[in-house]
Amino acid sequence: MVKKEITKKQFEFLEQEFTYLQNGGTISEEEKKKMLASYHVKASLSFVSILLAIGAVLLGLGVLTFVASNWMYISKGVKFLLIITCLIGVNVAGVRWETRFPKTSRSLHYVGILIFGAGIFLVEQMFNISINFNSSFLLWGIGAICIGYYLKDAIVLLFTSFLLFVYLNGSIFLDETSYPLAIIILLPALYFLVKQLNYPRFLSFIVNGLTINALILFLMEFVPKLVEGNGDTIILSILFIVGILLAYIRVPVKLQRITHIQGHILHGVAAIFLTYELAIWFPLAYFLFLLYLIQKGSLTSIVIICALIFRYYIDSFEFLPKSLTFIIGGLLLLVFGFFFEKQRQKGGESIES
Repeated sequence: MVKKEITKKQFEFLEQEFTYLQNGGTISEEEKKKMLASYHVKASLSFVSILLAIGAVLLGLGVLTFVASNWMYISKGVKFLLIITCLIGVNVAGVRWETRFPKTSRSLHYVGILIFGAGIFLVEQMFNISINFNSSFLLWGIGAICIGYYLKDAIVLLFTSFLLFVYLNGSIFLDETSYPLAIIILLPALYFLVKQLNYPRFLSFIVNGLTINALILFLMEFVPKLVEGNGDTIILSILFIVGILLAYIRVPVKLQRITHIQGHILHGVAAIFLTYELAIWFPLAYFLFLLYLIQKGSLTSIVIICALIFRYYIDSFEFLPKSLTFIIGGLLLLVFGFFFEKQRQKGGESIES
C-alpha cells in the first residue's frame, strides 16, 4: 500500500480527529491504527540540521583552503598522510556519533565527501597523475554514492548526481572518442537508492534528467557513426518517441507524475526541433495530438502549443502583421483555457501533466 505523505502537523491533526471518532464509537482502535498507518510523515529540515550542514561545508572548505595555501611547503609523504588521516578521521567520528548525535554525525560524513573529492585532485597533482578531469569526478561520484547508500541521504545523492553530470558531459568538452559507459552502471544504482528513499520528488526529477541527458549523449555519439546523413533527424525522432513512452509508461506511483511530465517536455522539445526537419504533415499531426491531450486535461500540452505558436511566429514575423499573429495566438490560448476550465468543472480526470 502506498502511503500518503503529510506534514507532522497534519498527522497530529488527523490523530486527534480519529481519537475523537474513536471516543464517539464511530471507529474502533484497530481501524484508527489502520487509517493512521496509511499516512507517512515527511521528514522536515530542522534549524539544527541546516546549521550543521552549513557548518560541515564551511569546515570542509576551511580545511581544504588551509591545506591548499600551505601545499608547497609540505612534503609528499606528509601531504598524503594528512589527506588519509582527515578522510578516515571525520568518517570514523561520524560512525561513532551516529547513535548519540545523528545530525552531527551526518554533517561529518558531508565533510568526508568534500575531503575525499579534494584528496583525489590533490593526489593527482602530488604524484603528477595525468587523467581527465571528468574521470576524477567519476571517482568522486563513486565514493559519494557509497556514502549515500550508507546514509540513505537525499542531499548526498543530489550531490552525487551533480558529480555524475560533470563526468557525463565532460567528455564533450574533452572531445573524447568513447562514450562514458560507467554512467550506465551508476544510473541503476542511483535509481535503487531513490527507491530506498521512497522516491523524493526533487531527487527523482534530477536522476530522471540525468538519465535523459545520458540517452541524448549516447545517441549523439553513436547515431552519426551508424547512419550517414540525417543524423539529427533520427536522433530527434528517437527522443520524440522516448518522450511519448515516458509520458505514458507505468512506473511506481510516487515517480509517475515526475516521469510523465518529463516525458511530455521531452517529446515537446523534440517535436519543435523536428518541425525544422520534417514536412508540414508532422506539425499538423502533432498539433492534433496535442489537442487530444488537452481534451484529456493536459496542462503541459497547452504550454507546448504556446511554444509551437511562438516557433512559427518567429518564422512568420516578416510575412504576417505582428498584431494578427498575437490575435491568433491569443484566441487559441483563450479557447484552450476555456476548454480546460470546462473539463475541470465537469470533474473530468486530469492527467498529472
